[in-house]
Amino acid sequence: QALEDQYSPSRWSPRLGRDTIVEAHIATMAAATQRAQASVQTALHIPYGCGDREKLDIYFPPDPSETFPVLVYIHGGYWQCLSKEESGFAAPPLVSKGVGVVAVGYDIAPKGHMDAMVLQVRRSIAFLLEHYPRIRGVYLCGHSAGAHLAAMVLSTDWTEYGVVPDIKGAVLVSGVYDLEPILHTYVNDELNMIREVAQRNSPMRCIVPAASVAVACEVLVAVAQHDSPEFRRQSQEYGQALRAAGWSVSMLDLAGVDHFDIIEKLSEESYILTQVEEELPSSL
Repeated sequence: QALEDQYSPSRWSPRLGRDTIVEAHIATMAAATQRAQASVQTALHIPYGCGDREKLDIYFPPDPSETFPVLVYIHGGYWQCLSKEESGFAAPPLVSKGVGVVAVGYDIAPKGHMDAMVLQVRRSIAFLLEHYPRIRGVYLCGHSAGAHLAAMVLSTDWTEYGVVPDIKGAVLVSGVYDLEPILHTYVNDELNMIREVAQRNSPMRCIVPAASVAVACEVLVAVAQHDSPEFRRQSQEYGQALRAAGWSVSMLDLAGVDHFDIIEKLSEESYILTQVEEELPSSL
């Protein structure tokens, strides 16, 4: 039961009850995404594969120049809810600064399994680079399960994909980087992972030396004050492990937010994570 509590983010928020906060989170993200699509030039439902959810939503800068950087957003939902339809919320403040935003769709459980989800996100990035040559730098952002998938992208052997992505930065927000603890929690009821699957898809076990990465990549690992102690521990240990492998890592412990509004606030121009993401293309 203690482990269940640690991996139940809705139990730790001081804002709303555990029965209402997830619904409120989904509604907030969906409404902000609808506003973004109404105000930003988009290309929606671009297929990068044959699956129903293997699609991208692209939010373009107002006047795309010859080249432009892009932030690839990978949604959370514990690998079993949410979609790209709630994932464009962060676009307006970024596109106003000349940064494109791409929301990635992938097969969630029970249809999707962990190996497939990791593969889909990697393929989506390869597709993006092959079909949009104006992109001049890729920045990853993932929340919760999406932070896990973004971290797995950092460990990709791109020789299998025929591209070498220019991944210059990653913002990993309230993520899970070691899947083994969740094997015996409710989270695994839909995922049906066995230990071998959890191990090979745990970013903590897949860190590659920074010296072997083609492009220098700066990683920001962010965690909420009101994330559970386990989420906070995982973020701390993953950041330290990356640093030990030679990666450039910054840690950000955000006060006054929980597992949900830590990412919802990316739709706000004044939010610190929004400002960090706006500065990434100019600082790296």
